[in-house]
Amino acid sequence: MVVDRMRNVGKYSALSEGIRGIGSLKPAKMPDFYGYRTDKDHTVVFSVLGGSVLFSTSWRENPDSRDANAAVVAKAGDFALFLPGEPFIMRSISDDAECDIYILE
Repeated sequence: MVVDRMRNVGKYSALSEGIRGIGSLKPAKMPDFYGYRTDKDHTVVFSVLGGSVLFSTSWRENPDSRDANAAVVAKAGDFALFLPGEPFIMRSISDDAECDIYILE
C-alpha cells in the first residue's frame, strides 16, 4: 500500500506503467466493502475526493488472512495505491467521504 497526495501520483509510475495514463481513465465510484478484496492482475488506485477514508491491507503471503498489517486514514486530495495481489479494504470514516477508483492495466 502506498498513500500520498494525488498531485504526486506520477512519481509512482515505476510501480505501475498505468499510472502515467491515470488522467485519461474514467474512474468508478466508491463501492461498499464487506471484506478484503484482491485484484491479482491490476493495480488499484483510490483517489479521495472528500472526507476521510480508512485504508487497510493484509498479508499478501497468506490470501486467507483477514488481519490488518497496515492501516492509514486518507483525506481529500490523497490517494491509496494497491499493487496486484495486495489485499485491500476501505471504510468511510466521515459522512462526506467520496472516492474515485482506478483499475490500472
